Amino acid sequence: MKHADVVSTEPAVRLFDRLPEPFKRKLEGENAWGYFEVAPLSRGLWMRERLTVFPPGTTAAECRAVVLHRNWPVVGAVVALFAMIGFGVVLAPFGAFLVAFALYGVGILLSARATHRVRRESVRLVVITVAVSGGASSYGNVQSMSMARSAFESLDIRARDEDLTPAQYEREWASIFQALKTRGAALSDELERGIGQSSR
Repeated sequence: MKHADVVSTEPAVRLFDRLPEPFKRKLEGENAWGYFEVAPLSRGLWMRERLTVFPPGTTAAECRAVVLHRNWPVVGAVVALFAMIGFGVVLAPFGAFLVAFALYGVGILLSARATHRVRRESVRLVVITVAVSGGASSYGNVQSMSMARSAFESLDIRARDEDLTPAQYEREWASIFQALKTRGAALSDELERGIGQSSR
């Protein structure tokens, strides 16, 4: 299902509406409703799964901004490196460094500004899988995450097979979002705080 094709009034978001088409397609992400990521934590904590569900009504430009914001530490470093090489031809090394540093900072500020609403209103579910007595045990929003992933997978399949209208798709997206908002967010926050304290 395509993202909502709505023009935002926020200048930082509108910037992501003006990107060239190839960049738009690359940055929109796989799902209109959010994303799922898996990250290894440590030897004791096998992995962390995080499901982020955007608020219904999130536009294509906001989704592009979220993807760029998540990947800017790597993408921005590459941009800064090429900027230093390019500007190093016409500027002193320190001047080229300042230009590269400024470009990196502008990327952080623009993507953060453009994604502020989406990041603030999104629902995040976290599941931690740890090694226990030769096996594995999961903690956190296990049931909510399983139900949410199944619900969104079913919704996306129906959107492809039954040609749901954008309004129908967003209505069901909103139902899942509201259910998760009341059930899972508090536990995820508590679990994230526990991870942060244990890693200090």
